[in-house]
Amino acid sequence: MCLVGSLLRRLAAGGGPGHKPKPIRRWEEEREVMRATAKGLNETAFSHVYAKNWREAALAFGEQAAYDLKLGDEQSAASALLRSAKCYAWIHDEDEGAIAATKLALDKALALFLKRNDLQMAAASCVQLAELYVEQRELQTASDFFEKAAGYYGSNRRSRRCRFEAGRLRFLLASKETYRQLPDPDDVRSQLYEVFATGIM
Repeated sequence: MCLVGSLLRRLAAGGGPGHKPKPIRRWEEEREVMRATAKGLNETAFSHVYAKNWREAALAFGEQAAYDLKLGDEQSAASALLRSAKCYAWIHDEDEGAIAATKLALDKALALFLKRNDLQMAAASCVQLAELYVEQRELQTASDFFEKAAGYYGSNRRSRRCRFEAGRLRFLLASKETYRQLPDPDDVRSQLYEVFATGIM
């Protein structure tokens, strides 16, 4: 009787003579490995940030974003891309290739934030892009991104500040002589204030 009861329980559980335990699904194992890898890359990236190894940090954040996307975690991926771009920003003067990498990371982050309707982070990405284009003296593009950031921020102080930045850039573009005499990128911001102040006096 005990043997019959045991057999019935095995059959009810989907077992039977010759039955083998169900193996753990392969995709679950792979996801666990990817989660662990993404976490490890995040920790590695921050350790590079603390050591000011900006290139290594940027690459690690970029790799983390790739794993996050495979896991379907778009929010984490977008945040990692934004951090990657900020790290690349520290090596612009040393490597022109870092500029292209920064733009690519920010473009991807912006697209992901917009897909998730995270407008505040989308605005932050636009501000980063705008400042990057100011450094590259692509003032029209910079102005466009400041305007986009203002729209995403809505009606708050950050929005007004972005519109103010966009307005100064448009004024500077209208003053062709001043534009031709732009100083080095480090002095662009002070030049913008000076030109705008002169125009409203």
